Amino acid sequence: MTKEEKYTAQMKALGIWEPAFAATVHDLAVLEREQARTRKAWKETAEAGAAPSPLDPHYALILQQDRMIQTLRESLGLTPKALRRIRSDFGQDNGEGESKPATVLQLIREKRDKAI
Repeated sequence: MTKEEKYTAQMKALGIWEPAFAATVHDLAVLEREQARTRKAWKETAEAGAAPSPLDPHYALILQQDRMIQTLRESLGLTPKALRRIRSDFGQDNGEGESKPATVLQLIREKRDKAI
């Protein structure tokens, strides 16, 4: 399964897929492949047994690609924040499932109340 197919399947599963997203999904997949090549080239600049230098120009390019990938993911709704923007019901408790776990403060209060 290609990256494009994986992203398309994820978006269909989330109920946000539209054919208009196809070009952006393709761009995201291409950028991720380019970043993998850049990382490989960056690692090859290191001496044997040493870590690659963050001062190498490849590293700046990797960081730039990271920002671009994140921007594309957000534009497609593939982050929780972006998905909430697209589907306002995402992440809301529908009364199904278990309740939220107690916070530390709630646990301390319960223990104190039991002691009294």
